[in-house]
Amino acid sequence: MLQTDTNDKIFKTKQYIDAMLCYSNNKAKKYTVTQSFSLKESEEYIKEVEEALQAKLETLSFKEKKKLLDNLDVLDKLVHIIDPKNDFAHHPTHSTAQQKKRETITFKELYKIFIKEKIQESGEDVAQSTWRDYQSSYNDFIYVIEDAEDRDISSFTREDFRTFVDALHNHLPKNRTKLKQFKSLPYSELKKLELTNDEKLASNTKKKKMSTIKQMFDIALDARYGYIDINYAEAFLIKETKKSKKNKEEKRLPLNNENLNKIFNSKLYTTQLKRTLKQKPEEYWIPIIALYTGMRQNEICQLYIEDVKSEIISTGEKVYYFDLNEDKDKHLKNDNAYRLVPIHPKLIELGFIDYFNSIKHKQARLWSNLRLHPTEKRYSIDYGKNFMSYFRTYVSEDPTQVFHSFRHTVGDQLLKNAVKYKLPKDLMNRIMGHEPDKDETSRTYSQGYGIEELYRGVCSLEFREFPKKL
Repeated sequence: MLQTDTNDKIFKTKQYIDAMLCYSNNKAKKYTVTQSFSLKESEEYIKEVEEALQAKLETLSFKEKKKLLDNLDVLDKLVHIIDPKNDFAHHPTHSTAQQKKRETITFKELYKIFIKEKIQESGEDVAQSTWRDYQSSYNDFIYVIEDAEDRDISSFTREDFRTFVDALHNHLPKNRTKLKQFKSLPYSELKKLELTNDEKLASNTKKKKMSTIKQMFDIALDARYGYIDINYAEAFLIKETKKSKKNKEEKRLPLNNENLNKIFNSKLYTTQLKRTLKQKPEEYWIPIIALYTGMRQNEICQLYIEDVKSEIISTGEKVYYFDLNEDKDKHLKNDNAYRLVPIHPKLIELGFIDYFNSIKHKQARLWSNLRLHPTEKRYSIDYGKNFMSYFRTYVSEDPTQVFHSFRHTVGDQLLKNAVKYKLPKDLMNRIMGHEPDKDETSRTYSQGYGIEELYRGVCSLEFREFPKKL
């Protein structure tokens, strides 16, 4: 009888372990269960199973652990199957959670756990700006909530989060730690000031900060830690309104003919042209490339010599193109940003291929003056600052017009040209690196456009004669 009972326990235990391993690895649940064990083998196997389960749990990511927590009731049954005489409350895994429940932890310590979990969840390949956003949210919270850093997290009340979200909406300014009029003020003094709409945090920034705080307390609520019984922050998440969505869509405006004329008739392209081409060729070429490709600023700034390629199309014409990828130290916004972008004939007419041929054996990158920013890990940081200083001085003070406005200008014209020249809309999306249309045809064929089709789309771009030919 003992042999049969033990085999049954082992069968169920092994089935559970196999299911959990398959589940955490996102594989189909195919169980391979051995049912014939001696009593000695059974005892050894049960011990081995417990050790294997613990080892596996330690290797899982934060997301995987959260999913497995949904099966704690099964784990409860598992422990009883392994040893019916041992009450689940005294099982090492469960008692550890209970012990932590009785411990105290400060908000500062919770933040460290949060960062550790984020690293485990996402790995090290996360933009520095994301880590800065986390730190900024933490700094704002301890700035607004008195003594928050060293408080036991179970002591935070609904009112604390209400105070923080009120501060996000009404009292915390942009660049609080950088602007002289704000950075030395305690919150008790800062909240007495009347902020203008331009000084207040953007809607999306407020939303991200509150979401980050909520995520921190989610971890404290997690059954693995059990430091709190309820996360009050969840009730104060900031939802995006229809108005803020509309404002977000209108955040960047395209450039008009007047703007383009000012750019390409400025001193960079006229009186200082020779010096610009000799000393800072990127200042001449990058805006032109943006205008005739719609590429993002960093996509252009990070180009290597090897990213400029060519192909002979059916007409016998040699078409040059940019191969956008994440080789070496390059970064793209998303999967759709991996693409091939043909070089417009206007760029060749202006001398871009001549410039390329003159430097391709001398340097690894297209713009040798641009450095990889040490913290942002982008080549566009320094260039972007210089361009915006130049743009605000000579072109436009409109805050809705920035370098990214080139991209909006190109995108608008490509969509119009799709109708005008009867080209597939999704071909234009592919050139821009936008998400394909949701219809089945677009999803199936949008990845199949070759250089010839893409070149036809790019060639549809037409602007007045700017810039002038070298």
